[in-house]
Amino acid sequence: MPLKRLFLWAKTHRLALLAAGVALAWLPLLALCFYNQPFLCDFSVSTDVANHGLWGAQPYLFLNWSGRYFTNLLLFVANPLSYGWLEGVQLTALLSQLLRIAVLYVAVRVLARQQLRRREAALLAAGLALLYVALAPYKFSALYYFTEIVVYHVAAWLLVLVPLAVERLHRAQSPFSRKAWGLAAVLGTVAAAGANELTIVLLGLVLLVGTGLSLQRRQWFSLRVWVGLGLLLLFFGTLSVLAPGNSARQELDGALVPAASFGEAASRLAVLLRYLFVEPAMLVLPVLVLVLGPLAVRVLPARPPGLRLPLLLSAAVLVGGVVLGTVPYALMWARVPLIPRATNIMVWWWLLGWIVAAWASLPADPQQVRVASPAVRILLSMVLGLIMLQPAARAALDLRHEAPEFARQWQYRFEKLRQAGSHTPHSTLQLPPLPPLTNRMLFIPPDDLSPMCGFGVNTRLATWFGVDSVRLAVPR
Repeated sequence: MPLKRLFLWAKTHRLALLAAGVALAWLPLLALCFYNQPFLCDFSVSTDVANHGLWGAQPYLFLNWSGRYFTNLLLFVANPLSYGWLEGVQLTALLSQLLRIAVLYVAVRVLARQQLRRREAALLAAGLALLYVALAPYKFSALYYFTEIVVYHVAAWLLVLVPLAVERLHRAQSPFSRKAWGLAAVLGTVAAAGANELTIVLLGLVLLVGTGLSLQRRQWFSLRVWVGLGLLLLFFGTLSVLAPGNSARQELDGALVPAASFGEAASRLAVLLRYLFVEPAMLVLPVLVLVLGPLAVRVLPARPPGLRLPLLLSAAVLVGGVVLGTVPYALMWARVPLIPRATNIMVWWWLLGWIVAAWASLPADPQQVRVASPAVRILLSMVLGLIMLQPAARAALDLRHEAPEFARQWQYRFEKLRQAGSHTPHSTLQLPPLPPLTNRMLFIPPDDLSPMCGFGVNTRLATWFGVDSVRLAVPR
């Protein structure tokens, strides 16, 4: 009898229990932000600011390194190291995680409208963000590495926000609202075009699908919107891709190895896709969305009319996005598997894409919807819960054992570098290695300083602090 009462109590308070569980899972991940340290490219972009000024560095980078004008701007303006603030990366890591949840909250509120209360929308957004973190194969890049968050994750948020702005534009009642949402969609598209090549491809595919559906349904206003945004993306994306800095980078960056022929590019693409489609997240996500079946039925009345799509079409778009998004990397990179930061964004596309695809495929009448049986949903919910708790468990261990010592050691290194840079500007500095730390592939970066002065992390640190070179002492 007490067990039955406990079950009924848990059922009555399930929303509060879920909220408490998600909040507890997020706490160690957020707490680790306060031990975060700058890494690799965080130093190099801020050095350009020191050499050319905050605004002078924009044309310099466009001409000499990268045509990604939007992310170039964020890398300089939002980088705490541009202002000499090493500890600022702790704040940027915290803000980025909160902003990811905020973007998902906006998406849920716009699409579900009044069918979900605010606290339910907030819980769903926080849960989806936690699920993404759990499934992202390279968590340091997604959570704590400022440069990769700005270059890839902010751009990934635009893949959500631009279609949402278009949806609000279609529902706007007043001329002012239509202009405001139209402007938001335009600005988001222009920003996405200057973010990175993967975002250009994925957003271009979304705009192409919107154009095709509007043409088939003879929705001429909608067609003008999608075509207009597509032309904007094409123009500014071409400007970004053909920028002189991209050609100059090929001469400077040894990691870029353009494919010599169509056959080589096709071979690279096949290998990259073979690795990508066996990622655990890519395999389990289409099944895990069944857990959301009852919720999808509940918010079905709020579904935008244009979002009714066959599941086969949505699946083809999702797979096509992964394939087309991998093409730029097959053309320019010889390495396998796909670079970590791009793989994370593919998982973001796959996660949100399958949720939307499943919802879009439901019949208009909620009475006709067939959801998975309670037993299947309970089983999948248990699997989902275990997956989502995994990063929290890792974070708690890092917080207890590795993070404080990792932060102390890097603060010691920074202090030594400061002293060497201020008193002996042209010096060679040797730093001790980090003590043995367990890298749980969450908080600690994949690379440390090297005994070789020319290693990437070493040269960026040396330049930023004004020393001739820095290397790691070899343990005897």
